[in-house]
Amino acid sequence: MPSSQIRSARPRLDVERLELPNGLVLLLSENHTTPSVSIKAVVSAGSRFEPDEKAGLASLLGELLDEGTTTRTSQQIAEAVESVGGRIGTFGDYQSSGAVAIFLSKDIPLALDVISDVLMNASFPEDKIRQHIERRLAQIKGRLDVPRTQASDLFNEIVFKGTPQHRPAIGYEKTVGNLTRDDVLEFYGRYYVPNNTTLAIVGDIDKAVVKKLVEETFGSWPMFSGFEAPHTPVVTRQKEAVERFVSAPKEQVNIFIGHAGIARSNPDYYALLVMDTILGSSPGFTSRIPRILRDEQGLAYTTFSNITASAGIDPGRFIAYIGTSPENLDRAIEGLRKEIRRIVEESVTDAEVETAKAYLTGSFVFHFQKNLQIADFLVDAETYGLGFDYLEKYPELIRGVTVADVTRVAREYLDPDHLTTVVVGPVDERGRLIKKDETI
Repeated sequence: MPSSQIRSARPRLDVERLELPNGLVLLLSENHTTPSVSIKAVVSAGSRFEPDEKAGLASLLGELLDEGTTTRTSQQIAEAVESVGGRIGTFGDYQSSGAVAIFLSKDIPLALDVISDVLMNASFPEDKIRQHIERRLAQIKGRLDVPRTQASDLFNEIVFKGTPQHRPAIGYEKTVGNLTRDDVLEFYGRYYVPNNTTLAIVGDIDKAVVKKLVEETFGSWPMFSGFEAPHTPVVTRQKEAVERFVSAPKEQVNIFIGHAGIARSNPDYYALLVMDTILGSSPGFTSRIPRILRDEQGLAYTTFSNITASAGIDPGRFIAYIGTSPENLDRAIEGLRKEIRRIVEESVTDAEVETAKAYLTGSFVFHFQKNLQIADFLVDAETYGLGFDYLEKYPELIRGVTVADVTRVAREYLDPDHLTTVVVGPVDERGRLIKKDETI
């Protein structure tokens, strides 16, 4: 394909960035293909800012944002949104919290009024807090019935020990049960400030009109001049191999193998993205682990690996996962470990690198088909300093990765001798299979 055709196939965005006097960052992009608008408001505060004894606080607060404000009840918020066919949701996760909304473009004044209200004036009624805590406690108990989640949580507890990432964002039964309205209000007052907030608006908009609306709705939010994000400890990669086996009376064993990974800012991110695609993060026959363990050996329906997927402000994790029948336990573990070691010790091939690069550049456009996907990108571009021309730069960054690059990063960032292995299923604490007629 001629280079001019390749360039024309790339998605292009016209993005405008401005900062309100109170410090709120506004990102705008027009897309007039449909008469709708997507809005993502992100406060840079999540569970990475909460102490261990209050685990679950940030995500609980995020869920509560639309449960009432100083001017609207939760029912009034819902009725206002539903009356025009809009959608709004609030969230809290490890890195951030906030609100996401989709409205018809003619209703953007209402959308901004509601979103600014829930971010600036959330009231956190006591009865709603108790309801959400009870619901959350049930969710936490329910996680123990999902072996894959249980294995992932235990893996994080081991690999991220000593950092906020060891905790599930949802929290623990004990910590969530002890949370109070005062805890919620303290976290909200400290971190929900305009100079810690990014607002991305994408869709059928007139930028000049929207800027005025944002100033009218968010402009009165007082800046916290003394705001400073707290320091969070960063994980270091383990120097020993760890194995944990957890008994669960299920028909399948769930296996996580890996160690600490990288931050999104790592300059080797793109070479590692290509390595991920070769080792285990793409569908079909492009990746070794799914092809060999799933398609050729028939060990699993689901198996994958990656190091870039969880890369964020803090380093994420390198994981290789497989869910398989108990009788395949040893073969599955050995198969994952073998492929991890092989990509470290043996150079990948030219064909593998070219296939991976073609997959990554070819599928890239599909991440920007919807306004909300673009809004997500704008927030990421702001958070990680990617530049709003990233959509044009990305293909060249991928095409610039060589066989030598992939071989180098595999050897630098993967450590096959010091892996954490977590297995949850019908096994005892030594990893011995438990037969159905045995007691766990």
